Amino acid sequence: MPVIKVWCLPKMSEEQLKMLHKNIVGAVVDLVDLDLKGDDINCLFPPDSMSYGLGKEVIIEVTGLFEKPERTEEVRRNLAQALGFVVHAMFLHMHMKASLIECFVYPFNPEQGFWTNRRP
Repeated sequence: MPVIKVWCLPKMSEEQLKMLHKNIVGAVVDLVDLDLKGDDINCLFPPDSMSYGLGKEVIIEVTGLFEKPERTEEVRRNLAQALGFVVHAMFLHMHMKASLIECFVYPFNPEQGFWTNRRP
């Protein structure tokens, strides 16, 4: 199950976070080569202990994306770009500007260590 973490967000309302979550999940599901559904995705917005500079630089990390032949470098680049666009659009919607938005996609090989109690 991919985990998408969006770091260094400025203070946002619950409604804004819900909208961002919905848009992130939608962007991932729209990439058909990933073959993911909405309930396959964990999207987290970790708080930062220091409020200074929040929203100026935003980092998006995708971990737990199982390696599969169809998840090529191009597909991962498309995912990174789609998530970056979603966060950028949210900032425009909030009339804010981040000086830097970066997205890192880390493919995952479950043979390197994985456990779940989820049944297929």
